[in-house]
Amino acid sequence: MREANTAYEQGDEDRLKAILVEYESSPESVKGEGPGAELVRVIRKIAQVNRRLAEIDGEVATLRESEQFQLKAKVDQAAIEGRNLLQEMAEALDAQIAASQERLECLSER
Repeated sequence: MREANTAYEQGDEDRLKAILVEYESSPESVKGEGPGAELVRVIRKIAQVNRRLAEIDGEVATLRESEQFQLKAKVDQAAIEGRNLLQEMAEALDAQIAASQERLECLSER
């Protein structure tokens, strides 16, 4: 309901339509009792779960493409090789900082 209220406040007609369609196809919207109604509820619940699993698959794929995941993969691979990639990166940065400081001192002396 909160999502519908937010969509209404923002004037997002497409989102309101999507919320309505989602509700109409939800297990909760099935009226009646008995095995037939219960079967429809179960089928709709399975469809909801399948849609959510597809969304999760998409989210995981997006995360796997992120820079953070790529860094994690490199750190994990380095660990398998017996290396500490983050320490190596920190040492490289320290060396770059030291070199930059030396250059700055040289330029300051001129």
